Amino acid sequence: MFKQNPTSELFAVPLWKFNLESSADANISIENRVYEKSVNEKNRLASNEGGWHSDGNMCDDPVMAPILTFIEWSVNELSTESRMKYSTYKIFLWANLNRPGDYNTMHSHPDSQLSGVYYVKVPVGDCGRLRFYNPMYHYNYPNSQSTSEFTSPRVDITGKEGSMYIFRSPIMH
Repeated sequence: MFKQNPTSELFAVPLWKFNLESSADANISIENRVYEKSVNEKNRLASNEGGWHSDGNMCDDPVMAPILTFIEWSVNELSTESRMKYSTYKIFLWANLNRPGDYNTMHSHPDSQLSGVYYVKVPVGDCGRLRFYNPMYHYNYPNSQSTSEFTSPRVDITGKEGSMYIFRSPIMH
């Protein structure tokens, strides 16, 4: 008499993860460049609490060439998978250098379609956490006594060296 049909999920929030194989050499070069820039360039105040945030776009730095190629490949892959075509886009690339106690406050990138984080170095300990905030949490709050992907206020991802996460830019992180 009663029958439940398969559940559909509406308005999915994708998180794409990609790994740069053999990233060690590129990561060492990038790490050295970021430390060099952090000594020679002023800190840009953005979402960073402590730490150092590079100014401007690092796309012109030859050291970043492997990462730019990786980003372009990844965007092509996610475009195919998601059937969302990102054929014309600009990459704005910067570096964050966070030391113990430093972090980035919750923010989004409203003037963009996609955002991403690439991990050059992740020290041992409580480091490399990327926190995503559930955009539906406030709607689900009265039912939040249970823990599920529908009611959780946030999801934490711990990055690894050579991994990149790409997500839709309006997602608070």
